[in-house]
Amino acid sequence: MNSFQNKTMIRKRKYIILFFVLVGAILFYHCLPENLFEDGYSTVIYDRDGVLLSAQVSPDHQWRFAPSGKVPQRFKEAIIHYEDKRFQSHPGVDIISIGRAIKENITAGKISSGASTLTMQVMRMSRKRKGRNWKQKIIESIQALRLECSYSKDSILFLYASHAPMGGNVVGLEAASWRYYGKQSENLSWAESAMLAVLPNAPSLIHPGKNRKELKKKRDRLLQVLLDNDRIDTITYLSSLMEEIPEKPYPMTQRARHLLSKKEYTQKNNFSSISYELQERGMEISRHHNIRNSGKEIHNHAVVVLDNKTQEPILYIGNAVGTQEESAIDMIHARRSTGSILKPFLYAAALDAGQISPDQWVKDIPTHIDGFNPKNYNKKYSGVESASTALARSLNVPAVRMLQEYGVEPFIHILQGLGIKSIDKSADHYGLSLILGGGEASLWELTMAYAKLAHKLNDYPTWAHEANQEKRSYISGQNSLSYGSIYHTFSAMLKLERPSEQGGWQKFSSSKKIAWKTGTSYGHRDAWAVGVTPDYTIGVWVGNCDGEGRPDLVGYKAAGSIMFDILNILPQSNGWFSIPHDDLKEVKTCLKSGFIASKDCKNTTTSFIPYNDETYPFCPYHKTLLTDSSRTYQVYKECYKQSDILASAWLTLPPEVVHFYKKTHSDYHPIPQMHQNCRGDIKNENISILYPSDGSEMY
Repeated sequence: MNSFQNKTMIRKRKYIILFFVLVGAILFYHCLPENLFEDGYSTVIYDRDGVLLSAQVSPDHQWRFAPSGKVPQRFKEAIIHYEDKRFQSHPGVDIISIGRAIKENITAGKISSGASTLTMQVMRMSRKRKGRNWKQKIIESIQALRLECSYSKDSILFLYASHAPMGGNVVGLEAASWRYYGKQSENLSWAESAMLAVLPNAPSLIHPGKNRKELKKKRDRLLQVLLDNDRIDTITYLSSLMEEIPEKPYPMTQRARHLLSKKEYTQKNNFSSISYELQERGMEISRHHNIRNSGKEIHNHAVVVLDNKTQEPILYIGNAVGTQEESAIDMIHARRSTGSILKPFLYAAALDAGQISPDQWVKDIPTHIDGFNPKNYNKKYSGVESASTALARSLNVPAVRMLQEYGVEPFIHILQGLGIKSIDKSADHYGLSLILGGGEASLWELTMAYAKLAHKLNDYPTWAHEANQEKRSYISGQNSLSYGSIYHTFSAMLKLERPSEQGGWQKFSSSKKIAWKTGTSYGHRDAWAVGVTPDYTIGVWVGNCDGEGRPDLVGYKAAGSIMFDILNILPQSNGWFSIPHDDLKEVKTCLKSGFIASKDCKNTTTSFIPYNDETYPFCPYHKTLLTDSSRTYQVYKECYKQSDILASAWLTLPPEVVHFYKKTHSDYHPIPQMHQNCRGDIKNENISILYPSDGSEMY
């Protein structure tokens, strides 16, 4: 072979070698899967401080938490000293460990020792443990080298900690930490970290619940290694030896399991606004009431507490335990008949529209409107009642008459503006029964609507600083209720009064100031209570998921008691809502009727009513009458001696009001009858026919 041929051969060999090197480099670069782990993860919800609230198994029924955070230092030290002492220095494959393993295996005549690094174990877990033969070892080694080129040591260790088998159906450090110790991995002790570090070594043979003695020996040997390497001191070592191995896995906590189905929590690791401490205490209250209510055949209730500032839940109990099937239903989002719980919104809307002033009289008399005959809870009437007291006593008749004047369609618009989207049908569909529970809404919508009002009122100081006459008190996109109307509504809700048949509300007295409202649906199927403080809004629903009514399903009794127990575990609010002075105007009102004082109202007081461009009604009940000197008869100057005529202001109630009003007001003096000399053709106004109305046809 001449020199030319020799050079040609060398050149070809170089090209071949270069080719194989290039192919090898390409194969090496692409030997790492695009996704190392494709297993499904558990859906997990943590509280606002990172404490586990609820979790559900992954699609393959494993407790496998999605990676988050970083590997705690104690577990990091334990796993490295147990599995891979040279982890921080080797390139993915430990040549020294391989040499040692070969020597030990030859001496033993069988495979008695391995040389897998943590990096190789990550690749073996990623490949679903395709075997432990030499071929698979070579593949794992190559992929481990490639993994080290793309990932930092901390990232590789994190992958291991997140996917290591931990016994049974528990995978990964975080799931194991909660399953075996009921705590976050970062809070594990040295003994607990060491126990979890040895678990992946033989997870199918050794785990809490069986072989506990062998597991403890392995853990204690690792603690000795940590002591020998100055990772722990003698005191820590001795105290760690005394810690017991868990007897069995803890049940995975389910303190807010209904949140798992909410669309807001679609990630695998979800950090909620829930307070673990409040959730725990709230569930204890819930269990207590559930035991008591079960004896009355009332099996379900739901509780939610919203932070008014963020409008996010800090306590969420979707359903107290009923039957196993029912307990999975989240009643916070179930539509139920609203009962009287919408009345405060109507009161605020009527104030805002200038149709009523806060304490003006509203009629409380038998009422018939197109065949609709509403009745109060106690089946009694008071003739007239101040609007704020009618709200506090939850009188049905004044509410229906108020809705008739305000209009069903505008009221639906108000409710939808507050986020109560379940009220989504026409005004004709609901009619005036809407205010008495003729519509359905969820506890979430109702509680959020009240929280929005509180949130807006809390913003008053900021608005007042920036406000001008053009801006006034409207916030676009939230609702059209003014600061003044909201403030007066909450003030009315502070009165806590209920009809006499619902007596006993006084026992709910609390040092914590709260504006609250209850409701009971038709047929006693739903009991509601909503309470508002400057900081929090509490919503409670009580009933049966199947809609069965029970006599004890009354708002103040069934739901109010739960609400006040929840109130007592909440932090104390500082003070009360600021009075929105810039959104209120000073007026003279009739001391008796609460209307804007007319010239005939002699006894007046100063009131502050919501500012708007509407004209509030003047008092229609005080009039100046001409009487004889003894005030016994009405007279006119045309029929009576003028020198004996006395002009005086008089409370002039219509007959339909007088009939009921005088039963509870013994001091009421009816309008004097007309003097016989002055009767003439004057129409008798001492009788009113309430039903049938003019033009009605009776069959």
